[in-house]
Amino acid sequence: MRRILPLLLSLVLLLSGCGRRADTPPDPAPPAGTEEPAPVPPAADLPLELDILRIEITRAGLSPDRLMEAVRTLPELLRSVLAKNSIAADAVQVTIGSSPAATVQALNAGTVDIAILPAEGFAGQETEAEVLLASGPAAGDSPLWLDVNWGFSTTLWTAPTDYGLNLAGRMGKEGDLPAWEELNRARWGLLDRESLPGRRAVDLWLADHYEGNTTANLSNVTVYPDFEALLSAAEAGEVDVFPWDAGPEEGPSQMSSALLGETERFYDMVLAVSPRQEKLSVPELNLRDPLMFTLTQLCFYDGTQTNADGTPLFSGKGYDRETRTLCQDVFGSCRYGWAESEDLDAARRLLALEGHTAQ
Repeated sequence: MRRILPLLLSLVLLLSGCGRRADTPPDPAPPAGTEEPAPVPPAADLPLELDILRIEITRAGLSPDRLMEAVRTLPELLRSVLAKNSIAADAVQVTIGSSPAATVQALNAGTVDIAILPAEGFAGQETEAEVLLASGPAAGDSPLWLDVNWGFSTTLWTAPTDYGLNLAGRMGKEGDLPAWEELNRARWGLLDRESLPGRRAVDLWLADHYEGNTTANLSNVTVYPDFEALLSAAEAGEVDVFPWDAGPEEGPSQMSSALLGETERFYDMVLAVSPRQEKLSVPELNLRDPLMFTLTQLCFYDGTQTNADGTPLFSGKGYDRETRTLCQDVFGSCRYGWAESEDLDAARRLLALEGHTAQ
C-alpha cells in the first residue's frame, strides 16, 4: 500500500493515478495489412468528471472567521488543483461539520461525497465509509516526493538509572518484558492524560501486555509538560521509564537507554469517501494519488521543492504562505499517504479501552 511516490510527479499529474490496472492484458495487435486506429484511452485513464464534488471538513477548533475564510476560499482553490490531478468537477462545495459525528453522519447519508476529519473522531463512529488517506507527523521534514510511514507511534525507554538499567537487564535476550510488579516499582515520567503519544498510547500498550493495566494503575508517575522535559528528567535520573515520540531508530540513544517497547501506530487526520459514492473508491479509479497530490500541493508546495532528480515537483507555481497556512489549518499540518479503514483499528481499541462506544 505504501510506496515511494513517482519521481516525476509532473508526469503523474498529467496522466493521473487513474491508469489501467496492472493485471489488465495488453490490447491485441491489429491484423497485418490494416491501418491501426487512433488509440482510445480506457475509461479509467480519462479524468473523472463530476457535476459537483461535495467535501465536508470538521470544525476542529477553528475560529468562526477562519471557517468562513475556508468556505469562501477553498471551493475554487480545490476545484483548480483537483483538475490538475484529473478530477474535473464543475463545482466543488465545501461544508463545515459541527462535529466528527455530524460529518460521518453526512457521509453515511450521502449528503457529502468526501470528508476530511480527525482520525480519532472518525474511528469513534459507526460507518462503512472507506478511508483513502491518512496523515501523520512521521513525514517530518522529508522531501515532498518521498512517501513515508504516515502514522506515528511512541517508544518506551528505560532511563540510565540504577533501576532503569536493572529493568533493561531483566528483558533478556529474547526481549521478554519485565513483570508488571517490576514496572510498577519504577518511577514513570509521562505527559498529561490528554496526550495521545505521551500517555494514551502507552495505556493501550500496557493494557495489551499486562492484562488490562494502564498508567492509571502505576504507583509512581510524574507528569511533565512535553517530551523534551521528559528527556531532561531521564538524563537527570528523575525517572526510570519514559515514552518518546519517535521510532526506535530516533530514540534517546545519547543516553544508555534501552528500548522497552513500541506502541501501535496512530494517525492525525483521515480522508474518507461516502459509502453512497462507491464510484469514487473503486480500485480501478485509484483516487488516492490525485487526492494525496492535491492536499500535498495545497498545504506544502511553495514552488521551490523538486523531485529527487531536480525537476519541479508540481507543474505551475506554488502557493503563498497564507494559502498554505489556511489549508494546513483545515486539512491538518501533517502530510497524507495511502490508508485503509484497518489502519484505525488501534484508535478504535484505545477508545474502547477508555470506555467510548461507537456512535
